[in-house]
Amino acid sequence: MLDFSFTPNQQEYRQALRRLALEKLLPRYAEGDQEVYPQEQIREINDFAQEFWRGREEEWDLISCGITAEEVARGDFNCVLPCLGRPYQSQFLTDFSPAQHDRWSEELSTGREMIALGITEPDAGSDMAKLSARAERRGDGWVLHGIKNSVSFLDAAVFYVFVRTDPKATGWQGISGFLVPRDTPGLSFEAYDDLGCRAIPRGTLRMDGVEVPGDAMVGSPGSALVRISRFFDVNRAVIGLKCIGAALQSVAETMEYAGKREAFGHPLSANQGVTFPLAEGVTYLDHARLGCYRVLWMRQNDMPCRHEGAMVKWWAPKTAAEVIHKCLTLRGHYGYTKELPLQQRLRDVIGWQIGDGAEEVMKLLVVRELGTGVATS
Repeated sequence: MLDFSFTPNQQEYRQALRRLALEKLLPRYAEGDQEVYPQEQIREINDFAQEFWRGREEEWDLISCGITAEEVARGDFNCVLPCLGRPYQSQFLTDFSPAQHDRWSEELSTGREMIALGITEPDAGSDMAKLSARAERRGDGWVLHGIKNSVSFLDAAVFYVFVRTDPKATGWQGISGFLVPRDTPGLSFEAYDDLGCRAIPRGTLRMDGVEVPGDAMVGSPGSALVRISRFFDVNRAVIGLKCIGAALQSVAETMEYAGKREAFGHPLSANQGVTFPLAEGVTYLDHARLGCYRVLWMRQNDMPCRHEGAMVKWWAPKTAAEVIHKCLTLRGHYGYTKELPLQQRLRDVIGWQIGDGAEEVMKLLVVRELGTGVATS
């Protein structure tokens, strides 16, 4: 029988985490627009999660990871990724060697340090098979050359970069992943001036003769993109849930305002022109939310979910942006000012209509699955 409920522990975690996000993160959300990152608050949330799940780790799974994404985003959209903890990192770090785990896992899972993914290039965005960054053998190590753009967390402690190690291979073959610490000679950085998500530095990573040891390679040579594609399914659901969390918080704030503000002798909430668009919005958000949790449930049960991940990645951020935009306009010109978080949430969410695969690319993945019959079986 289908079960759409959280466990009692997950429900308790959800309620406590929402209170923490609204008390600790939301009041200083606007500071992120000035490129101030709340490291202390992130540590507090991670410490709370570690303590909450102590002794009941079996329930600290990908569903709980989704709860974290949704609830933290209600407070500060840009704090989600460092707060996702071990369930999320276990998907990302699955191919790390024991030595790599010893060096990075604890710091990354607690949010004390960040890892940045370097895949996209100026001439290889969604078509990752066209990567041109390369690594050449030198003794027991490798020398990396190339450019990665649209790198989130440009201030990360370590970069997980994807380069071609077999010059004769084509397409997705012959591409390997390397862990490159920030202070490695030959790395240089150029930050973007983005419209949103300004608390998270993004930009270009250049590798000019970057020397790394042989044990910097993650997993086996030549199969990096095939392995990382499994992580993308989970990440797309997480992206969807954090966009949904930001939108649902915007609806909650707008409904509170509509219940207090009077126009023509009645509260705004009595006006169907105000409440019906919000009712439509939460209906769409609820369906997108269920789709995101389905992806996490499928991966938790080791089921293929590429098709489902692509669907929620294009649908959830788009829907969230539309709902937040409606909340903004319902507040009149005040909603357009920086006095309220609506304009910042809108700018932040729009960025994730692009990141990790634009809408058109996700629809292309869905169409491909339709062609195989997987999506209709």
